[in-house]
Amino acid sequence: MSASYSESSLSYDSESRIQQNWIFLLDELDEADIVDHLFEAREITRDQIDEIESKPTKRKKTEALLKFILQKKKQKLYDVFVETLKIDYIHVVDKLNATKVIPAEPKVAPYDWFKDIPVSKKQLALRESDASRFSNCFGSGWEAIMYSLGIKKTELELELENVGHRKKQTITNLIIRWLNNFFYTNKLVILYES
Repeated sequence: MSASYSESSLSYDSESRIQQNWIFLLDELDEADIVDHLFEAREITRDQIDEIESKPTKRKKTEALLKFILQKKKQKLYDVFVETLKIDYIHVVDKLNATKVIPAEPKVAPYDWFKDIPVSKKQLALRESDASRFSNCFGSGWEAIMYSLGIKKTELELELENVGHRKKQTITNLIIRWLNNFFYTNKLVILYES
């Protein structure tokens, strides 16, 4: 086996086959028939086997083994697992191979929505009435956004004290201050890029 293969990540299809057949695998498999083969292939250690075998029931042991395979995220481990199943569990292998994998949700960056906004809208100047709506959109890390807009740390701390440490009101007031200080650059695109 090549070094790159032994280090390759578990494929989406392999992970999905386990997930989509989870209950079936828990009902059908006995981890005791599998772990020694994984140990022989150097895909599991004695300590890991002991951890799996410490579970109280056959089903819990099998569940621990399946979780181990998913958490390791190694394709070689999955492949050795399937090869091992061919010894006593060919019907399980057939079911895994016959499983139609549900396609993954496309990975969407959290801010992909911004690309869909027309350029003309991105260039519109923001108004004070927009400030309170934007303050609802901020989560953790809002202070860093304020700093990148040019708000100084002392301004931020003073504003927090003035409004009794109410985050939403502080953010609204700081956005209004930014709008007033940077009238010609206070566009949605600037706020987004911060």
